[in-house]
Amino acid sequence: MILKDNIVTVVQPMAFPGRQNTNSMQRGEPSEKYLMESLKTIAQDGYFGGIEITRIKDPVLRKKAIEFLKTTKLHIFFGAQFVQSLNEEGYAPTDISSINDLDRVNGVNRLKDLIDQAYEFNAEGFTFRSGRDPGIELRDAAKLSLVRSIHELCEYSDSVAKRLKRKPMKLILVMFDRINDPRGRFHNQLIGPTLEAIEIARRIRDEYHHDEFGLLYDLTHMLLIRNTKSIIEHINLEIQSGDQTKRYDNLIKVEDVEEPEFAEVLQYLKPYLSHVHIGNCVLDPNDPNYGDAHISFAYPNGAIKLREIADFVKALHEMDYTGPIGFEVMPRGREGSVPVLQHSKSFYDDARTWQDVIYSAGKYKFVTRDYFPEWAFYKLTDLRVKNPEIIEETLKSRKRRKSLTDDGYLVILAADHPARRVTGVGEHSTLIGDRLEYLGRIVRVLTYGYVDGVMATPDLIDELAMIDYLYKKSGRKSFLDNKVIMGSMNRSGLAGIEYEMEDVITAYWPKDLVRFNLDAGKLLFRLDTGKYSRWSLKTLEECAAAVRECNELGLPVFLEPLPVKRENESSAYETILDADELIKIVGVVSAIGGSSAKMWIKIPYVPNFERVARSTTLPILILGGESKEDPTYTIENLSKALESGPNVRGALVGRNVLFPGDDDPAAVSYGVFRTVHDGLSAAEALEDLIKRRNDNFDELKKVFEETLE
Repeated sequence: MILKDNIVTVVQPMAFPGRQNTNSMQRGEPSEKYLMESLKTIAQDGYFGGIEITRIKDPVLRKKAIEFLKTTKLHIFFGAQFVQSLNEEGYAPTDISSINDLDRVNGVNRLKDLIDQAYEFNAEGFTFRSGRDPGIELRDAAKLSLVRSIHELCEYSDSVAKRLKRKPMKLILVMFDRINDPRGRFHNQLIGPTLEAIEIARRIRDEYHHDEFGLLYDLTHMLLIRNTKSIIEHINLEIQSGDQTKRYDNLIKVEDVEEPEFAEVLQYLKPYLSHVHIGNCVLDPNDPNYGDAHISFAYPNGAIKLREIADFVKALHEMDYTGPIGFEVMPRGREGSVPVLQHSKSFYDDARTWQDVIYSAGKYKFVTRDYFPEWAFYKLTDLRVKNPEIIEETLKSRKRRKSLTDDGYLVILAADHPARRVTGVGEHSTLIGDRLEYLGRIVRVLTYGYVDGVMATPDLIDELAMIDYLYKKSGRKSFLDNKVIMGSMNRSGLAGIEYEMEDVITAYWPKDLVRFNLDAGKLLFRLDTGKYSRWSLKTLEECAAAVRECNELGLPVFLEPLPVKRENESSAYETILDADELIKIVGVVSAIGGSSAKMWIKIPYVPNFERVARSTTLPILILGGESKEDPTYTIENLSKALESGPNVRGALVGRNVLFPGDDDPAAVSYGVFRTVHDGLSAAEALEDLIKRRNDNFDELKKVFEETLE
């Protein structure tokens, strides 16, 4: 579970607002019984490592609370924003960002008194807010006042800490919304949007050198904080001047719009983020709890769902956030404090166990050229020219498995896409066409060892043979020995051409598989039931003939049947991801070639896959399809498929392993392998995967350095 080392705190004035959910705690006037019971409840719950308290007006009661907290292991934080919000003194609502210096000083002095009280509690952090936004015309001047106030507060805190001979508290500015709602359901504070908060933090840190200053970001506020964005349009103007027409391309600002922030803003905040809160709000104006109400996560109309918490938690994990995470939730009506906190814990833990949250590339980025540099790549051409015979010799001499599979399951790396004019990954239309990029990633996976074999076209298998030759020449073990090497056979169904469905054999013939000591053949059959069905039927005949010949030679065949469609003749074919269509096409291909004794099929995972699995007794491998550049989907679908029927026996995947976004293809292959062979859940596999990045990363370069000096 991620973020397991971060302290989880409770914002006590929110979670325990007062008897019958009044606001006596925020006013600093709780009864002794209620206050002490709330402190004991939090302290006795091992889930929480910290507490966020606020002002307690009665010095005797405050002392009792302080003495009790000394007996606990709780980290203590003090929230002054509650006092500022109530504003019982009637100070200017612009508070410490007031342009009027008397108003500003009043706000600063109030916070100084609260700083004294926070030190009485031995607090580690002190949170406060900026004061009301004065509007766009006075905003810059207000920011200057705010910076001055924070500087004075930091100096005061430092002096108190020095007098007490202790480390200064962190002074933490809470970021709120700027929504000016007449009903007062929001905060309308100067700070504010992330980029403006960073501007303040940079000045306090860089100009005044107050390293103890930081920012607090609240998940609830993320949906409420708005950033202004200008909508710009290009206006093409044509002006006739005499016999000439001049064209002008002008940028015109159409309007300013406000957009909510997203979890990604946490990356910008990283140098200054000292504390975070997780809470809930209501965005429906007709709801009685509309606004920043910090309602329970069980509230039906709450805006924060598991997805928002998961994205928030993932962003914190990716930025290596180590600070406190506070639950700022509040019971309403007849709700109880403890059940509301239980919902919060459940939501938070559920979000932390989502597969895409556990898995995170974070700062990591696999760079193929660091693993397989250009100088090494181009040595393969020299090897082809000088010693082409080593390809066949290496393939013929390699050790083959005694049986196709040791435990009844297989993970095969698919690497035959360029031969069918498929070179795109995401927005990169020719990334697979970069042979250094493609081959480097294939070698990375195969040499790491967590696949049962590879399925590829002759050119790629020849290149792998050359590199395997160099491995053995350097004294290392062959990475092709005891692997299933599968030759891709029909590759003439070129993507994007008119007769794409006519897919005859252009790569390996069955006799080539025998000649080069390969273990199996692979065929693709796509069925277009529309205008080009005759070419699909011709391909079916070609596949049947190849299956028959492989049967005669004793070779297993892996057949990939796919129902396809396209919107019109200029659009690309798409696989029909439907259980009924897969069931139909599996029935077709299972019957071709005279015998299915040594046939496996490769198909995509779809909803209701258990029905597809029941359509055959043939062993099934799950394909990966187009790269999603995120391996969580591949591993999740594979894990689901393996539970769909005992004849689902593994995976034959390519692009989703080789191009998993920024991740290391070897680490991803490890996750897939463990899912198939060891029965790991997707969450377990992803947790193991991230520990494998960069293993044996420099080995390939050493092989080339040692053998081709």
